[in-house]
Amino acid sequence: MAVRPYRYYPAWDGKVTQPITSLCLDLCRKRWKVTNLGTYVNRPMRDKPNLSTHATGYAMDIGHSDIKVLEAIWTFFVTNSLALKVQEVHFYKMPGTKFGAGYRSSRGEGLKGVVKYKTAAESAGTGGMWIHLELEKQDLEHFEAEFRRLKPE
Repeated sequence: MAVRPYRYYPAWDGKVTQPITSLCLDLCRKRWKVTNLGTYVNRPMRDKPNLSTHATGYAMDIGHSDIKVLEAIWTFFVTNSLALKVQEVHFYKMPGTKFGAGYRSSRGEGLKGVVKYKTAAESAGTGGMWIHLELEKQDLEHFEAEFRRLKPE
């Protein structure tokens, strides 16, 4: 199976939080009681001149105070990356890592697409109690049906 391209580089100004982002955030709130730490904002990446994927409206940061819940969210979206059309996921406080880990669709589906960061420069942020998630534009009804059908481990 071919890898899916990563769609958000270079990023652009999508002007609003996209419908798939809002739906996913709502479903995550209901399932895991997450906090919205940010969706659309037209800004550069931290410490870089390039536009953040948050500017596209397809990125979200979701937080939780329980590391086990964050692990469940990470596992759910990485394991189901193809079904949910996940573009990227970062877990900044992933247990067993110093600098966190990231999944990207262009590296492969599921665990094949995961890299454990070796340096702070590779990581988009270390130690944060949140998950950064980016989804592709997609049919909302299909996404919601898949999200509800797929159960966290």
